[in-house]
Amino acid sequence: MVKWLVWINVLLFACDGFAADDLAQRVVIVYNAQEPESKPLAEYYAQKRGVPTNQICAINMRPVETITRREYNDNIREPLLRFLTRQRLIVQQARTVNDPELGPIPWIDTVDSRVSYVVLMYGVPLRIDRDPTLHEKPQPPDLPETLRRNEASVESELSLLPTMGTPAMGPLRNWFFGNESAHLDAPLNHGMLLVGRLDAPDAPTVRRMIDDALAVERYGLHGRAYFDAQGTTDKGYIQGDDWIRGAYQFVREAGYECDYDDRKEIFGEDYPMTDAAIYAGWYAEHASGPFRRTGFRFRTGAIAYHIHSASGASVRSRTTYWVGPLLDRGAAATMGNVFEPYLQYTPHVDMFFKRLLAGGIFIEAGYYSQPVLSWQTTFVGDPLYRPFRLSLDEQIARLETDKRPELEWAYSRKVNLLLRANQPDDAEKLCRAKAEALKSVVLYEKLGDLLHAAHREGEAVEAYNQAAVAGDDSYRYIRVATKLAGAYEANKQPGLALAIYEGLIGTYSSHKNAVEFFKKARDLANATDDEAKAKTFQKKIDELIRAEKK
Repeated sequence: MVKWLVWINVLLFACDGFAADDLAQRVVIVYNAQEPESKPLAEYYAQKRGVPTNQICAINMRPVETITRREYNDNIREPLLRFLTRQRLIVQQARTVNDPELGPIPWIDTVDSRVSYVVLMYGVPLRIDRDPTLHEKPQPPDLPETLRRNEASVESELSLLPTMGTPAMGPLRNWFFGNESAHLDAPLNHGMLLVGRLDAPDAPTVRRMIDDALAVERYGLHGRAYFDAQGTTDKGYIQGDDWIRGAYQFVREAGYECDYDDRKEIFGEDYPMTDAAIYAGWYAEHASGPFRRTGFRFRTGAIAYHIHSASGASVRSRTTYWVGPLLDRGAAATMGNVFEPYLQYTPHVDMFFKRLLAGGIFIEAGYYSQPVLSWQTTFVGDPLYRPFRLSLDEQIARLETDKRPELEWAYSRKVNLLLRANQPDDAEKLCRAKAEALKSVVLYEKLGDLLHAAHREGEAVEAYNQAAVAGDDSYRYIRVATKLAGAYEANKQPGLALAIYEGLIGTYSSHKNAVEFFKKARDLANATDDEAKAKTFQKKIDELIRAEKK
């Protein structure tokens, strides 16, 4: 814990040496002239971030997600390279490389670069399809057959733009992976660029993503965090669980309210996921679980990622794969894979959140966590997005001054940090005071959690009752109501706990977790010696299970 905090402080200090305006001077924006919305979005982003207008590059090609290797070379790579050299954003020199087998080979080195980041705007293609006509010598020669492929994401291929003669076959080492430099700078940016995209199912969503990033940088990222591991023991997949568990630990240490699940099944559709600001999970092909619910929305600036081989196979779809649906439901930043990457060559999600929580910008956190280039990953969101730019105390000061509703979430984090520092009395005092002052159901729920953990069930009941206010979000109410029932039960008041579940059954009988409500009500009816009710509940359970099997 101490080493982690020291690392955080060192990197925050380093990052603070560069203002957002400084980084914006090192950004190039690429838009597609054949997509009507692309140029206006490029200009909007440049204006919002302060990117110089002479660093906006137009390409001209059909606005589709998947293109050929030739289209990539002719319509994206070469036009962008010409733009960078003509604008003197990069300076290159020719030389000759002597290959022991092929002899002298013309080569071009980048000797100076004023650009580190490239953002591909809505309308720029996403994927380069496999080209079976390319016959390259594998690099290295013992490259496994499964990796002898030349399909890739456009941005991962473009990340090697300063390097001439780079083979298209297979993944190549990412020199920024695990690099603790504050930013991509010389000489590293002579050999690579950090390339991401501002893309989504539609143009208004892209504009919203830009605005959300700026809002969070002013006030902080607020809400709950959810982590969905598999609990696997399979050696081929356990690494993914390790990453998600590590991300959970980092985010929890930062003070967030976190749900961590390690069952094989993903979060169910009626899982009480609410106020989600952070999500990381796996392993389903398409967005499912809570994300399929009508009306589900992430908190402003949310960061969400689902590990799957095809999670980013489309950015434009609202329903298939993961990237598009997550953005459509309000996320501001995500990642994905455009073709099969194999797990070890995908972003290490624990490293991603480590870098982000330390004050890093989104695109650098992404490449810091990604082992290889010229491969399958797409990073979707404002590359300069820096959700943890401000300390929590700075966020609270701004939220209080501007009377922002997110203040309750900032104090929830403050309470959790006091608990991490082994100051439970101070945590309870702060939580109680702010819950009362702000009339906050968020903080009353947190106070109930504190009191329940301390086995002060009578007081926990009082706090949960303050939080159990039926409102627009039925799932938040379900979560708090079940906690209230648990406090009643622990306080040896099973009849009151039963009444809670009877209320849930009456109001939410159509929810997919209704079976669990009936099971709990049955057990509580047995605890109160009400055999008639217990039998009625069991009959309903049997009916629901039979209906599910049909």
